[in-house]
Amino acid sequence: MSALISRHIATIGNRQVHYRRAGDGPPVMLLHQSPTSSREYIPLITELAKDFTVFSPDTPGNGLSDPLQIETITMSDLADAVVSLLDELGLDKVPVYGFHTGALCALELARRHPERIVVSVVNGYIQMDEATRKECIDHYFARLDVDWSGSHLAWVWARMREQYIFFPWFKKDSKSRVDFDIPNADHINGAVMEILRAGDNYQGPYRSAFLYDTKTAVQEAKARTIVMCARSDVLFSFFEIMPETPDCVSKFPTETHEDSEKELIQLFKEYRSSAAVPSVAPTKPIAGKVWRECFTVNGGTLYAHRNTDGKGRPIVIQHASAGSSATQVDLMEALIGKRPVIAFDMPGNGESDRLLGDDITVAQQANYLAQGIRAAGYDEVDIVGEWGGGAVAVELAAQKPDLVKHVALPHLVALDDATRKKYKKYYTPPIEIDDYGGHMLKAWIITRDQELYAPWFEHKIANIIRSHEPRIEPEHIHQRTLDLLKCADIYDKLYGAHYTYPILDQLKRLACPILVGDPDNPATQKAAALNLTGFKTQELPYVPGSELAAALLDFFETA
Repeated sequence: MSALISRHIATIGNRQVHYRRAGDGPPVMLLHQSPTSSREYIPLITELAKDFTVFSPDTPGNGLSDPLQIETITMSDLADAVVSLLDELGLDKVPVYGFHTGALCALELARRHPERIVVSVVNGYIQMDEATRKECIDHYFARLDVDWSGSHLAWVWARMREQYIFFPWFKKDSKSRVDFDIPNADHINGAVMEILRAGDNYQGPYRSAFLYDTKTAVQEAKARTIVMCARSDVLFSFFEIMPETPDCVSKFPTETHEDSEKELIQLFKEYRSSAAVPSVAPTKPIAGKVWRECFTVNGGTLYAHRNTDGKGRPIVIQHASAGSSATQVDLMEALIGKRPVIAFDMPGNGESDRLLGDDITVAQQANYLAQGIRAAGYDEVDIVGEWGGGAVAVELAAQKPDLVKHVALPHLVALDDATRKKYKKYYTPPIEIDDYGGHMLKAWIITRDQELYAPWFEHKIANIIRSHEPRIEPEHIHQRTLDLLKCADIYDKLYGAHYTYPILDQLKRLACPILVGDPDNPATQKAAALNLTGFKTQELPYVPGSELAAALLDFFETA
């Protein structure tokens, strides 16, 4: 019996599905509501894992799962996707639980794929009249367009907050008021982060719930189905008008959502699967594109982007402070077919688990990076360290000289004591979640100004960056802001570990060739003055792409 929740990626054709797994015992599957992910089930997974092996995927287009390439997604499409996942995982027949959108998917499984279901526990039932359904389809789903100003972040915050005031959220009248307390800022922030992860893909699976003919589906269910709904649920009025159903369907009201989950545990014990639980299915590669994989390391999961089409020594790309592997995809795509390439989210960054504790050091990060590289099956690598990630690259080469054969640092960060002191005071101001979402715009402006001023917090003519065109395309700033928000409570420690690392001293420990970009940078000139064997400096393209990839490959081919 184990309560450790591991994370995995399953490949189904050219689409990838992220899922959580925990526990031992008979298998069960949990399907989340929209627009969230399996993350919302972590407490329930932990509880169920005492008696079951729990599988909980992010549904297509939500969380970290790829969307279905279908213009108008239906509940049948989502149910078929679940069956495809069951096939990939080696699961024959399982009990299934779903909440709201997940509940309707569980119901559709009972109707469309009864041979794969032991029992469907459907928590939440909706049965709108046609006029209300059409109104929701027309107005409930607004596009999420990233704006250069960051104003889309304020819109998402207001949108997710509004659904605790009105249902449906777009109707602003007393009849549409709901009897809910507005949750605390942490709760709303979590909901907002989920929709930002999904981006505009959130619409597809969410809309399918409003397109679904629930009344007909519940009358056509063929597997054992238990429809429950809490009296405190906004959908309870629909539950009360559920039509007559076949004998395989039971109706089960509860008082609260917590009561529903307690009943779920008993139902899963009653309707156990006799199927054997397979071992973890390996992630299949996808040719011609950057795909994703999760790696189990000491204490949790590292999330990574990779491609394995190329031959030769693998290239590891280490992201910058408070960043993620998602920001490295452009460079990785330029390396497809030339070398195997992989980029990990460091612990506490991006989508990797929090594994570092309170005292974050570069040595810790390098240790976890080494674990990830070994888990990926690599014994030798060349490494690229971007900005603060260069400290991790250097430390890894110092710790593991047999592992790292070349180190490339396009942007060396080496600060003197006075600059370190200034950075400690000003570079990472607190980003504290507030009730009105202001922290999100603060993160956006910090991230954008990092591309415009050096250092970003000194907005003077003398600090304007003129050496290259700024990377301020809205999508790029959005990804970097999302990365910052994911680690906002520890980003000062992440940056601090990198800019206090004595990188010039540590370069002396390396036995491998070193390439440093930006020859006019004072930090690069200090490194060159060390007269290290195998040290080289040259101008490298600022924007990651084919030109930078070619320069790196030339260097990595040197002895």
